[in-house]
Amino acid sequence: MRKKFTLFILSLLCSISVSMAQELNVKGEVKDEKGLPLPGVSVKIKGSTKGAMTGGNGKYTLTAPGNATLVFSFIGYKTIEQAVNNNTTVNVNLSEDNNELNEVVVIGYGTTTKKDLTTAVTTISSKDLKNQPIVNPLQAVQGRAAGVQVTAESGKPGAEISISIRGNTSITASNSPLYVIDGVTSRSAAFLNPNDIESLTILKDASAAAIYGSSGANGVVLITTKKGVSGKVKVEFNAFTGISKFWRKQDVLSADQYIGLMKELGYTTFGDGSNTDWQKETFGTGTQNQYQVSLSGGGNGGNFYLSSGYQRDKGIVAPAELERYTVNFNGSQAATSWLKFTATGAVTARNSIDVSDNAGVARGGTILSALTTPSTIGIYNPDGTYTTIPNSGGWDNPIAQAFGAKNKTKNLRFIGSLGGEIKFTKDLIFKSTISTNINNNEYNYDLDAFRTTYGRQEGGIMRNNVTNDNVWLNENILTYTKNVGKNAFSATGGYTLQASDYQLNEHEENRFYDPQTGLKNDKSSVVPKVPQRAQWSKQSYLTRVTYAYDSKYLFSANFRADGSSRFSDKQRFGYFPSASAGWRISGENFLKDSKTINDLKIRGSWGKVGNDEGIGDYAWRKLYTENAQGDYNLTNLKNTGLSWETTTQTNIGLDLTMLNNRVTFTADAYLKKTNDLLIKVQLAPSSGFAEQAYNVGSMENKGMEFTLSTKNVEREKFSWSTDMNISFNKNKVTSLGASTPSLDFGGIYSRTSAVRVVEGRPLGSFYGFEYTGVDQKTGLATYADLNGDNKIDNTDRTFIGSAQPDFIYGMTNNFRYGNFGLNIFFQGVQGNQMFNASRIDLEGLYDSKNQSAAVLNRWTPENTNTDIPRAVKGNTDNTRTSSRFVENASYLRLKTATLSYNFGDAFLGRMKMSKFTVFATGYNILTFTKYKGLDPEVSQYGANGPNMGVDYGTYPQSRSFLLGVNVGF
Repeated sequence: MRKKFTLFILSLLCSISVSMAQELNVKGEVKDEKGLPLPGVSVKIKGSTKGAMTGGNGKYTLTAPGNATLVFSFIGYKTIEQAVNNNTTVNVNLSEDNNELNEVVVIGYGTTTKKDLTTAVTTISSKDLKNQPIVNPLQAVQGRAAGVQVTAESGKPGAEISISIRGNTSITASNSPLYVIDGVTSRSAAFLNPNDIESLTILKDASAAAIYGSSGANGVVLITTKKGVSGKVKVEFNAFTGISKFWRKQDVLSADQYIGLMKELGYTTFGDGSNTDWQKETFGTGTQNQYQVSLSGGGNGGNFYLSSGYQRDKGIVAPAELERYTVNFNGSQAATSWLKFTATGAVTARNSIDVSDNAGVARGGTILSALTTPSTIGIYNPDGTYTTIPNSGGWDNPIAQAFGAKNKTKNLRFIGSLGGEIKFTKDLIFKSTISTNINNNEYNYDLDAFRTTYGRQEGGIMRNNVTNDNVWLNENILTYTKNVGKNAFSATGGYTLQASDYQLNEHEENRFYDPQTGLKNDKSSVVPKVPQRAQWSKQSYLTRVTYAYDSKYLFSANFRADGSSRFSDKQRFGYFPSASAGWRISGENFLKDSKTINDLKIRGSWGKVGNDEGIGDYAWRKLYTENAQGDYNLTNLKNTGLSWETTTQTNIGLDLTMLNNRVTFTADAYLKKTNDLLIKVQLAPSSGFAEQAYNVGSMENKGMEFTLSTKNVEREKFSWSTDMNISFNKNKVTSLGASTPSLDFGGIYSRTSAVRVVEGRPLGSFYGFEYTGVDQKTGLATYADLNGDNKIDNTDRTFIGSAQPDFIYGMTNNFRYGNFGLNIFFQGVQGNQMFNASRIDLEGLYDSKNQSAAVLNRWTPENTNTDIPRAVKGNTDNTRTSSRFVENASYLRLKTATLSYNFGDAFLGRMKMSKFTVFATGYNILTFTKYKGLDPEVSQYGANGPNMGVDYGTYPQSRSFLLGVNVGF
């Protein structure tokens, strides 16, 4: 009887199991939160590839086991799972997934959500920083943030970059943004390891930046480094290795062509019979290697992140090199329920070897020397010294320029903070932080007394320059937040103190050997140098109030008062208010039921910020300079009226999300006006002083920015998304004051300056002669006689171009197919011009330097119909600063392309890994430009100042190819 009962139970269970596994015809309807049908929803049986899709009425049908679980997913909505439970009808409602709108955005002294922003802010995430051969993390911002122009000033390893946020606001004061790294302020972020950064938030309008007052005139970049999270300790390892080459070379004259030109000029000496390819000898193959390991975790009220990195870049022009070591720490620990401590620290040690650029061969420029040194000479003379260009009087060849002197720099950078946070109540929090920013730099230059021409002239040179810069900051911030019903309120108040101490010690010796006899001197000659020291301090008060009602009506107001020691007691404090407001139209009843618009917000802001940079720390004081003999000379007159340079900005913006969150669009229009410009005015010679800082003149920038992000395809195995941005900015100097008609910048060796600043024109306006071609009878260059006096002199100069672009843009496409990923990023600048001063050396036709192949079309009695003048020894009139050398420098670049493969869960599980990605990246792959030089982007001078857009033998950027891995445990 017991056996029969057992068999009966087993049979019953089997029948139930079979029943549950039976295939059912399941149908249903999918609606949104408002009860409207959702077409195109993916309905899949969990654990299989079988599924269906809802039609235009939101309905679906499929065949599924009675015990199956259905997975409903749709772009812009939260994915849900629903058990069938032997039902033939399964209806569901999907709710919107507003993760992007609820994303936390870092702002000054706090955070907010993306949907509640009322100011112009752009965020760059860590995914945009990884797997690129960059040293400065801001290089990855180029082309990815609307309104932010990033320019590489040089392609040398570790070279600085220039950043302009919504145009330039100053002439001789700083145009660079403020960087705030985990709450610590800095004027540079180049020393950070890009792999340690979680996000960069760029505060573009004055309302967003006004909380930083006098430091925010040029925008603010908030950098948040990575932090640990609770759970198991995570270990990650990132590495890549790659090579790089110049993407372009210059066509120059062959040995026979050069000899022909020299004979035409009247020279009789041509070289030693060599046939040297100087570009091949000078421009080699660079290498990049980068490694980083990090540990992170958390628990028991605390978290930590610790990383160590190593990077070595060998430049294409040897011996240029950068070697960098980084250590980064970020941690917090709760001592009690109301007390928490935080600590951050980043240490960077870098050693670099430099090669000279930004100069012609006569001034020691390696790049131009590689182009203008004739192939008719070799590298070394029989006595081991470097060869020189024939008939030049001692212009060394490019290998001598690169290796003749040792240019080495050691830099140690530390930035760190300690903070304590007290939570008086859940709504009232006080945080106090003390931080330091230390920058120690040592430069060593060593030129031997024999191998180079200049070394023999000076009997050897040794220079040692040491700078120590220490900035400390104490911030005390009180924050109160309160949410009651639909009302959300917050208030922030603070007091900060900041001070800097800068020291420079220089030492120089020469004449180790007698230049005449070559014999060693008993004692070298010490060049007198006076140590320098400078200090400044600031004291600030700040406050911010925000209010939101039902997340529809948004308001924010800031006020900051800054006192700076750079101004006298009468002008010490500057006051910087701002306000912004937003209206979420999509929250109103008339748009709540929209099937097209998910979120729509308009916003407006106004604010004022200041600038006290770029004029020195004692510009308002009467200053005396001590010379090496101990005498004092008056060098600066007292000016107690010197005060803040102020920038006022108005911004109107729109944020739109639509089509089930598949399309996101942002538009901004702004007007920036800068008054009381801090300018070092050139004084009359009768004053006895070269220049003096005054508040003179004004400037404006106005522009528009557009950003569009789309999720083009979102499938299980394939996805494709696109991010695009474009920015337009018009810069104009509106006044230089009554006594300053113009200012000249962009000096060109032995010629007039290339850039002039005047009222009514933008910064970077090229100024010179208007080149009209070649006189067919004489072969000499002709220029426009603008004043009609039948002669060409400096009064005939005029404006001949502008370095300011019409617009800048970028576009990223991300593709995913299975475990493969492909990222393609284009970046471009349109409408700007470059003064190609390199062509003055390459097409001058007046001395013994080698020339560009373009001069093969020069004027000769047999070739009179040309725009390239004749060769005339010693005649520099053919190469005046003129429109002849102004070129279209617009370009479009395939900046990066990265192909990656992410190993799947099965492999990771077997290997006990959380991540394993291999990738290949190309950097600066293709460049489309009409510019004739080596690179349309670089600049001899600062690319965000008044003398932007001059190329004079500047080290160009390279094309790189990398292979790397990202591993996690």
